[in-house]
Amino acid sequence: MKPTRVCLLDGGSMAIDGHKVYWNRGPAGDIRFPVYSVLVEHENGLFLYDTGFDLEFMQTYVPQDQPIQSQDQTLPAQLAKVGYRPEDVTHVLDSHLHIDHCGGNHLFPGAKIVCHEKEHEQAQNPELFEMLSYGAVAWFAPQLVMHRQEIPACVDPTLSPEFQLLSGDVEFAPGVWLFETLGHSAGHYSMLVELEGRRPMLFTDDAAMTPKNLEMMVIGGFHLDPVAATRSLQRLKDLAAEHDAEMFCSHSMPDFETWRKAPEWYE
Repeated sequence: MKPTRVCLLDGGSMAIDGHKVYWNRGPAGDIRFPVYSVLVEHENGLFLYDTGFDLEFMQTYVPQDQPIQSQDQTLPAQLAKVGYRPEDVTHVLDSHLHIDHCGGNHLFPGAKIVCHEKEHEQAQNPELFEMLSYGAVAWFAPQLVMHRQEIPACVDPTLSPEFQLLSGDVEFAPGVWLFETLGHSAGHYSMLVELEGRRPMLFTDDAAMTPKNLEMMVIGGFHLDPVAATRSLQRLKDLAAEHDAEMFCSHSMPDFETWRKAPEWYE
């Protein structure tokens, strides 16, 4: 049996105000944070958890978030560091469908898109304040948004990726768990990966952007349901304790700088 291993792909960085990272707490001022994807090499396929942001989309629609992404930080370049091409990815596991987490989905037209059924529904019928956050969905699944916005000229309107919709906690493949951590968005999944040679890796995604969110029990400023989001912080702590897992938060630059990135693997 082929052992599972994990590689972190550096997708660049963005910057937002501290009050958006720590709701009603701050401090104010720009916080630059990493955006990364998680490649899981598994006997059942090649899985990519999140696809980061599309630089063109961000520069066009959200320049205030100050996106930085070099050519070396694009997904094709990052995958090449470990000997893969976009067409080798069998499944894109979307934690949720916000612009900095599914922005590269269009690079994987042959992959099955896996996400929570509530997230799939919310992308089609977002609250007014969420509409821009779901804007990148038009890049890879225009059929979900054609009724509410103009599809960019660069996008093929006939694109129709295959979705695999989930609900509840799911062992997606042996040793690869998707745990519901709702609140930041309607259908948010954190991922736990079991490995032979180290502690399990628990990727919190935006349920906890930094360890400080968990320490203070303060959610991010952008959220759909603050009560559910706060409960998800506790759930992450409980999952980490139950599985003796190491947590990897989504947007903590000090931690990210210490982690192994492509071409290195965790195994």
